[in-house]
Amino acid sequence: MTSKLNIFLLILMLTVSCKKDCKTIAEWNIQNYTIKKLKCPDMVASDYFKYSVYVNNKRKGSSAVKKDSCTFTWQAENDRFLTLDICNNKVFEKTPNKIGLDFKMVDSILIYSNSKSKSKKLTPEQIRKFTTDWNKSQTRGYSEKPFDSAFYFYPAYQYKLTLFSESKIKEFYGYNYLILDKNNWKYEMDENRSLEYFNEYWNN
Repeated sequence: MTSKLNIFLLILMLTVSCKKDCKTIAEWNIQNYTIKKLKCPDMVASDYFKYSVYVNNKRKGSSAVKKDSCTFTWQAENDRFLTLDICNNKVFEKTPNKIGLDFKMVDSILIYSNSKSKSKKLTPEQIRKFTTDWNKSQTRGYSEKPFDSAFYFYPAYQYKLTLFSESKIKEFYGYNYLILDKNNWKYEMDENRSLEYFNEYWNN
């Protein structure tokens, strides 16, 4: 009987916790943006804090990240990354500067496997696929991490791709179906989001 009662009380506590709303404990206004520091209940652990951004009293995008006492960074949209300076009331915006690839101008592409510590060249058919997929790819957001460790996984990347074109070199990092360019913008190379996308380049 005691065991059943304990289970009932636990379920009741979790239900009540889930119904609790986040509380605003601090707020900053910068131009047409409002950043709110929210204290939110957790079902099992202690309360946690997050920074939400509002435009015209409507919450937008993902949570912001507090960098220091003056600045927040925020992925407003997949193709808009903002730095919000609350001390100077300034907003800095980054947008992707994607440059398309011409299959006919690509001399070769070298793919390096991080797990195997080996490299090999892509075939002409693979190069054509890569350039086509790159040109069609949609941005997935900006990464503040270093170029070679921008993915939030372990290892930092699966494959490094080095493209040679008319004595010029371009580097990319790949993980599953995501690719990162030198400007630290991520793109989706496969509309079906296949986790084997880059593995297929290596295995075929």
